[in-house]
Amino acid sequence: MRARQMILTLCLLLACSIPMLAQPGPKGQFNREEFNAKLEEHIAQHAKLTPEEAEKFFPLFHEMKEKQHELQGQMFKLKREKPSYDATDKDYQNIIMSIKSLSVQMAQVEETYYKRMCKAIPARKVYDAMNAEDKFFRKMFSRFNHENRKK
Repeated sequence: MRARQMILTLCLLLACSIPMLAQPGPKGQFNREEFNAKLEEHIAQHAKLTPEEAEKFFPLFHEMKEKQHELQGQMFKLKREKPSYDATDKDYQNIIMSIKSLSVQMAQVEETYYKRMCKAIPARKVYDAMNAEDKFFRKMFSRFNHENRKK
C-alpha cells in the first residue's frame, strides 16, 4: 500500500507540473498540444511503440491523465478553500476524508487504465512507457531548474 501511495504522489506531482514545466508558446503561454506531442514522442521512442501500438496506447493514456487531472483539481480546491472560522474538528475531518477519497479514486482510475493499456499493447511496453514518462518529467524538472538558476 505504501508503494501505491508513493506512485500516486509522484503521479500527482508530475501531473501538476505539466503547465509549470512546459516551454512557453509564442505569447509565453503553455501549449498543451506541443507539450503532448513531445511527451508522446519521448514515450513512443523509449517504449519502442510501433505506430499501431501508439495509436492504441495514447488515447487511453491521455484519457487517464484527463480524469486524474479533474480529480486532482477537486483535491486542490479542497486544500485551498479554508473552512469557516468556526469550523469544528468534524468539519476538518470531513475535508480530510474527501481529499483521501479523491486520492483513492485517482489510484483506481490509474489501475483501471493500466489494465486497459495492458490489454491493448504488451505489458512490457506499458511498463516501459511508464518509465519513459517518469524520465521525461525528470528531464523537464532538471531543465526547468537549470533555466531558473540562470535568471
